[in-house]
Amino acid sequence: MLSAAGNAYLTSIGPGTAMGALLRRYWIPLLYSQELDERDGGPLRIRLLGENLIAFRDGAGRIGLLDHHCPHRQASLFYGRNEAEGIRCLYHGWQFAVDGRCIDIPNEPGDCPLLGKVRATAYPCREANGIIWTYMGPGEPPPLPTMGWAAAPPQRKTRLKYIRHCNWVQAMEGDFDSSHLGFLHRKLNGAPAPSPATAPNGDALRSITAHDTRPKLEVEDTPVGVMYSAARNAPSGEDYWRVTQYHLPFYTSVPAYDGLNRLKIWVPVDDTHTMVWEANWSPNADLDAEQQFGTKGRVGPSGFLPEDDGWYGRGNFAARAENDYLIDRARQRETSFSGMEGATPVEDAAMQESMGAIVDRSREHLSASDAAIIRLRKRLMAAAEALEKHGTPPPGVDDPALYHSHGEQALGDGNGGWQLSYAKLMAEMYRGVR
Repeated sequence: MLSAAGNAYLTSIGPGTAMGALLRRYWIPLLYSQELDERDGGPLRIRLLGENLIAFRDGAGRIGLLDHHCPHRQASLFYGRNEAEGIRCLYHGWQFAVDGRCIDIPNEPGDCPLLGKVRATAYPCREANGIIWTYMGPGEPPPLPTMGWAAAPPQRKTRLKYIRHCNWVQAMEGDFDSSHLGFLHRKLNGAPAPSPATAPNGDALRSITAHDTRPKLEVEDTPVGVMYSAARNAPSGEDYWRVTQYHLPFYTSVPAYDGLNRLKIWVPVDDTHTMVWEANWSPNADLDAEQQFGTKGRVGPSGFLPEDDGWYGRGNFAARAENDYLIDRARQRETSFSGMEGATPVEDAAMQESMGAIVDRSREHLSASDAAIIRLRKRLMAAAEALEKHGTPPPGVDDPALYHSHGEQALGDGNGGWQLSYAKLMAEMYRGVR
């Protein structure tokens, strides 16, 4: 468990906080290019790390991310005109380029001394392989990360995103927790666990988690985070192991599903909201349009609420706390352990959001199955403390190649040695990635 002070240190990410300072040293995925593809189009409201911002693409295709308040009289630039050279405030016509420079003050007679001196808060953005990134930290931005998802071309990525109405750490911990798979996501009328002779590639092996609900965890630090193997006994007598990766500051990766390598990104909107990116990718094949949306098997029949232009207006599931996530008690008795629609993001949301907007970790009673969660917290807090007290550069910031790994699973012969097999597989899969 954590004290109240320790919990606040772990979860608070606004300006001036230690954890916020850590996150701001990394590139942060902002949008997919398709979400901001119109030159001179309307700006988008973006809430990120507790700051209210606007994103826009100017007439030359450059991307701006500015404080939504105009530096003149603090009116919102969301209502501004996106013109060829930058965003123009509706109130008095002041115009700002993508780097925040004030480039026109049309309501002042003669040469205004403020021209070129006044600046809106602006964060640099870069666009690569269909992803728009931003850097909110001091100094020159570091290299972009090169995990498999980031390096893959746009046609090989999924682009499902949704908002979770709770703190980013408790949401992220849910994906780094293998022991809940045999419970929360269990189907009561599913097929038996496959044998190695019949199991297809992908996540079909996960049904073994319901056969053996007591995984044995082996947890270790990595240069850029934490990894662990959760070993279970398969019905065939073999070992079944699942390797899960945590990469600083907010990436988790579990084993492949339907031929896609899997990555989730837990981007803090603020202390009590998280934008979840299901950033999956194919290592060797283009995806069709349906696959690129990434909704199949991940979004239940109730789907999403209509989007709006609010700070939390995109990616809201229709199944939510206000309707008890559409839990059906008959379905819970007969079909699924959860009684929900069977889409795991909603099942996860019900558990994580029900903890409270920021869970009180001083009330927890952790056990051996939480060893990886404990290590993740320590690793994250240690990185923030090292930066805060000693100015130590955060892990992975200057070495993109440290992100060349992802979650994986396999059936073994019962003699252990998963580390060697896993390391060999990752080396093969990331050969040539820069």
